[in-house]
Amino acid sequence: MTPRQFYYAYSKEKVEQVAKDAGTTFANFKQIAVARGSVGRGLAERLCLASGGEISELEALYPERYEEPAEVQQAS
Repeated sequence: MTPRQFYYAYSKEKVEQVAKDAGTTFANFKQIAVARGSVGRGLAERLCLASGGEISELEALYPERYEEPAEVQQAS
């Protein structure tokens, strides 16, 4: 599960707890999840551990590989 998927799947309280346990803030996690901010290797590992493996290191580091691309409309 990518950080974005995790953010939308769980309550704010759970996301806050995982962020805290990973050594970051809710605001930073939200930036990563919603605005697709970057994650370093250390934080990716800590998010994996804090989420009980629900967020994998690879999914945190390379979320674009694990998420469906957004629908894009072509100009008429």
